[in-house]
Amino acid sequence: MRKLLDRARERGAAAVEFALVLPVLVMILMGIIDFGMVTNAQAIVANAARDGARSASMGANSSVSCRTAVKAATTLLGSADTGDCSTSVPSVAVTCLDPDGNACVSTFDTSRAIGGTVVVAVTYTYKWVSPAVFGLPGQTTITKKAYMRIETLS
Repeated sequence: MRKLLDRARERGAAAVEFALVLPVLVMILMGIIDFGMVTNAQAIVANAARDGARSASMGANSSVSCRTAVKAATTLLGSADTGDCSTSVPSVAVTCLDPDGNACVSTFDTSRAIGGTVVVAVTYTYKWVSPAVFGLPGQTTITKKAYMRIETLS
């Protein structure tokens, strides 16, 4: 008889325990998803910078290299491609360094010396899916640079 009374008192305890644990499990799951997505965005931004630098190192001019990086990033990140490197999301900057490591005179030019270095920087603002849950800021700026030695095809 006593066992029967003990069971009656415990009825619904599992549901209450589940209700207490569920928010914690959901927060952990959201954190895993969010950090996975920001890691993916970092890889995409790094790859976009690398694509732009490779294009520039093979003799493309600044605007072509910039468009290559923007296209690579916007395709994979699902961002708006405005067609302009200065206003696109992500933003892209193409510069070059001479063989001594000094910045090229004025802007990136196609007549630069072989052995110099081209630098492509891609910046993207990632918006967190669940910032309030973890006390994180609403967005994080991801900046990746790629350096490549200048080559020619001829």
